[in-house]
Amino acid sequence: MKAVLLTKHGGVDSLEFVDDYPTPSPAGDEVLVRVMATGLNQVDQLILRGYPGIAIPLPHIQGGDIAGVVAGVGPDVQGWKEGDRVLVFPIRTEPGDELSAKGLDNLSHPWQFYGMQIKGGHCEYVAVPQRNLVRLPDNVDFGDAVQLGVAGLTAMHGLSEKVGDVKPGQQFFIWGGAGGLGTIAIQLAKLKGATVHAVASSADKLEAMKELGADFVYNRSEMDYEAIGNAVRGNAPAGIDLILDYVGPGAFQTNWGLLAKGGTMAFCGILTGVETTIHLQFSYLRQLRFKGYYLGNRPDLEQLVALVADGKIKAVKAAEFSLADAGKAHQFMDSNTGIGKVVIRVD
Repeated sequence: MKAVLLTKHGGVDSLEFVDDYPTPSPAGDEVLVRVMATGLNQVDQLILRGYPGIAIPLPHIQGGDIAGVVAGVGPDVQGWKEGDRVLVFPIRTEPGDELSAKGLDNLSHPWQFYGMQIKGGHCEYVAVPQRNLVRLPDNVDFGDAVQLGVAGLTAMHGLSEKVGDVKPGQQFFIWGGAGGLGTIAIQLAKLKGATVHAVASSADKLEAMKELGADFVYNRSEMDYEAIGNAVRGNAPAGIDLILDYVGPGAFQTNWGLLAKGGTMAFCGILTGVETTIHLQFSYLRQLRFKGYYLGNRPDLEQLVALVADGKIKAVKAAEFSLADAGKAHQFMDSNTGIGKVVIRVD
């Protein structure tokens, strides 16, 4: 089968397109998925360069986003047949895992993330357990679906009752509001009745965020962290109830100072590093919450697919590339010029 292999950590020259990689065979309760679309996330950029603290087996196939059709089933599979349209839930857990059975997949141990610990979707075929499949309605395009698998799932879980629990009338703030995660998070927060504050780096991105429902937008190419913090306080004097952040230490002090009393910072990324400091007295006097989380759970993804199918939110594509041009997709993502999700079509 065709695949893009990560042969070493570094830049796009570490990626090799091949057309003779072995096609997997579904065993037991596994389903063979013919990948129709996959995508890129910030985590793929980190894996390309070398993910801090996690050893990636090489050669490796990236891609946590997998949307396609069932091409074959193992002998123990029930309820799935060839031709079914599917989106793959990106966390693979052990059979019989109790937390996974309760819909708490991202708390399970051990678990594996497609495209990180195990080979992902930057290829033509992937064999996955049937429990990882989410049905994809006919009116949801494969290219739209891949925005939901990682970025959308992370946004959905971050705003859910288990993490951020944003409520009508509350203030919501997000950095990177024009990316794959941010464009979904803005729409979800508006659905929940929140006032949305969003940051991006260009005028066209600010306009796109407004069109998605953002009430206040801030241009980080014209303002530093302190200036953005001051502007947000001017629009939300009592503070922000929920901040969704994957920037990391670079924005942490601004975030923490923006929180309203009893506010929550939902944290899901390390783009600017892995360590920071925190003022404990300020934190407990204001009863602030710091909640780290990763991805989400299968029920979150099922609900998100339903919202897209019902037209309540929409996927936003920044650009589309062929599988052979995966390197160009990485370069485009590095340029930080796109609005929405970087999609890779697998023909």
